[in-house]
Amino acid sequence: MHVSFKYLLLGALALICNSVLAAPSFKIYEVAVPNSKQVAVLEATDTFMKSKKGKSYKGGLHVNTILANGISPATHTFVLLMDSMAAIEEWENSLVGDPDIATFWAALEASSTPVSQYMGSMIKTWGDISNEDRVWQVTRFHSTDPVKLVGAMDTLIAATGDKYPGQTAVHALPIGNRNGANNAFSTHMLVNGFQSVAEMEEWMNYLNTQPAWANFLGSVRSTVTWQGTDLVQNAAIYDGGMDVKAFHGE
Repeated sequence: MHVSFKYLLLGALALICNSVLAAPSFKIYEVAVPNSKQVAVLEATDTFMKSKKGKSYKGGLHVNTILANGISPATHTFVLLMDSMAAIEEWENSLVGDPDIATFWAALEASSTPVSQYMGSMIKTWGDISNEDRVWQVTRFHSTDPVKLVGAMDTLIAATGDKYPGQTAVHALPIGNRNGANNAFSTHMLVNGFQSVAEMEEWMNYLNTQPAWANFLGSVRSTVTWQGTDLVQNAAIYDGGMDVKAFHGE
């Protein structure tokens, strides 16, 4: 099968599956906020989420501070967690003309610069799904065989899971996934959650000594191109409509 046609077919099948079986989905807005205006952005978000319209939101909202993300100018992310992409679209359509969101948009426009936005859906999770995790490793990658990647994760967790303190999820990235020149794009995102940077660091030090980690990397080398890892930390969480455990089906 011709390579480009194969990718086209895989993409079409993914869209068909998503339309038939809606998966928990997210939308991420990346913004650049000057240090002097970070408090203003958090205050504006809190004001909106406590407004009449904000209280009607049925999903979860995480406002994150980016601790490290390479050359990207983004400093913060707004992460919407909902039952499906359709639910996200319905929510965002309902915001049009609302005075509460208009006030928030005005405050955000005065205090930040948009960087990017993208959407995805959950494929599978591993580890201890917890609402207590506050630090997140976000690794985007391009895969020509996502089934193989998931299988490799199964094997890795089977070998090391008794020591693993965090949670892991693989998400498909079908929307807004272009991330570089020459039409480079991400197909998936691997997210690891920890209670603290110290917990993450301890786990990484342990993992780097394990043959299972080397085996994992080797097993997906021919089908995965890793595109870098961001480290983010929750600055504010609004999860009355959907917390992390509910998002992951726990």
